[in-house]
Formats: sequence, structure tokens, C-alpha cells
Amino acid sequence: MLHSYDFIAIDFEIANHNYSSACSLGMVFVDERKIVDEKYYLIQPPNLELDEEFSKIHSLTLDQLSTAPLFHEVWDEIKPFFNDDSLIIAHNAQFDMNTLKNCLIENSLNVPNFKYVCSIPISTRACRGEGIGSSLKERTKRFGITLDDHHHALSDARACAELVIKCLEVKKRKTIHSYCKTYSSIPVKLFSDLKTQSTFLIRGKRKKFDSVKIAEITPTTSNIDNNHPFYNRLFVFTGNLETIDRKNAMQKVVDVGGIIKSGVTKNTDYIIVGKQDLSIVGKDGLSSKERKAYELIEKGINIKVLNEDQFLKNLKLISNLK
Repeated sequence: MLHSYDFIAIDFEIANHNYSSACSLGMVFVDERKIVDEKYYLIQPPNLELDEEFSKIHSLTLDQLSTAPLFHEVWDEIKPFFNDDSLIIAHNAQFDMNTLKNCLIENSLNVPNFKYVCSIPISTRACRGEGIGSSLKERTKRFGITLDDHHHALSDARACAELVIKCLEVKKRKTIHSYCKTYSSIPVKLFSDLKTQSTFLIRGKRKKFDSVKIAEITPTTSNIDNNHPFYNRLFVFTGNLETIDRKNAMQKVVDVGGIIKSGVTKNTDYIIVGKQDLSIVGKDGLSSKERKAYELIEKGINIKVLNEDQFLKNLKLISNLK
């Protein structure tokens, strides 16, 4: 019978700009606030394509990867750990979950349904208001955790696990489940709901979001429902929306009486979070607007963070867009 762990911390490294190019994986198993097991895998990326820029980051070479097992072979061994009862944690979970899901899709493997959490909001709760950066290096330094070999998958997974354990100790919680239940602003997500991004761009090679001039977005109707939940509420948008473009989404908000703002403040009511380009926001996966919102939430400010589906449901647009 498979042992049930409190959580499993993971970290992927990739060989090139494709998220499906996983080349190493670290897994650290935690139970009762202790590391009880570790696993490390080298993975042969598709067609052995190793980009020099990525090799410089994690120091893996073609010689090392050429004899490594393929992803589907590694998955055969680890898939029992990714089940309905599992809780997977990663530092900037968006990156690692994108990698895992793209690898599964690339190999025509079934996508499991498990819950995952990012250690950034977990650790933010334990160092709220200190202005600590969100990178793994900055967070581990804050909590006195040694990060021996940054960008080695097992080292980073271990550091992530130790970071979460330290947060549990600081906040006097026995399990991550009770921690997340106490601090309900920490998003616990379903892997099956993840909308994949197929390519990752290293900082410096960036795509730009389409610019929207907020001042140009004015109501197109005088028949505004004062009872709409968005009426007279302040909105901030971040990231790219997939079902509706950002300008159109902003227009819909204004037409039901909402107010669009460019930045997050303590007066913000809603932040609408689309898919982030990690080459712009960095590996932590959070835009500066989203990060500011979570900082204010930690201080007790009531800001609602909505993903695209939640936003459209509240706006009552989903049925009209399908």
C-alpha cells in the first residue's frame, strides 16, 4: 500500500524553451514536518535537444542526458505519487506544473488529478510585510535554509520542502493542510484545471502584452444595473486572458458599472489574473500586480483574486462566449 505523505515537494529543470523538455526531476517527501524520503531523476529530453542557455543554468550535459531514461519511463515509476490524495508543492508551481503537464501530453499519457500549492504564497504568510523577494534563493535565506546547489532539481526540491516545514514551525501548524485551511488566501489548485503554456523564455527575450489605454474605456450603455456584483468596484487586470481579450473584458466590466485601475492599492476590490508569460514575470510566476495584491491580502485587505473562469462566471459571460 502506498504511503500517504503530508506533501511532496518537486522541482523540474528543462533542457530548452519547450516545457515538454524536462531533463531532471527532484522529489522530496515530507511527513510530520520531517523529510522522510528523496528521489532524483535525470530525464532524456525529446530528440536530446539541450539549449546552451539552459545548460548553463543547471549544468547538465548531453553526455549525462544521453543515457538517461525517457520521461514515460520515469513516469511509470513516480505516477502512483500523483493521485487524488496527493498534495504537491513547488516553488513557483506554475513552472513545474506546466512542465509536468506538457510532458504528459507530449507522451500521450493520462493527466492525473491532484492538488498543488505554490510555496511562494505559503512562505509569504510567514514573512508578511518584510518585503522579502519571492525567489527561492531569497526566501530560503530569510529562513536560514541552506541552498547548496541552486538549479539542481533535488537541491531545489529539498529547499522548497524545508521552506514549507519552516513556515509550519513559525506558524505552529502540524500539517500543510491545517496551514492552508487557516490561511485560506493561499490558493490550492487542481492539476486538471491547469491551462498549459508550451514554451518558456529566459529573461531578456520577452514578448509584450497588448497595451490597453484605460482612459479610452468608457461605458457604451446608460442602462447599468446597480445590483451587479461588479458595480462601483475597482478592478485591476494582469496577464493574458484566453477566452476574451483584455480590452473587451475591461469594456464588459465598465459596462456593468465597474471601475478599471492600472495598479493595485488597498482600495482594489478585484484583481483578474490571466496566464502570465514567465519570460516577463520570471520563474516565480507572479506579476508585480499579483504579488502586491497578495501582500495586501496578508495585511487583511479584502481583495478578491479571480482567474479567468471565475471572472467570466461572475460577469455571466461564459454561456454567451461558448
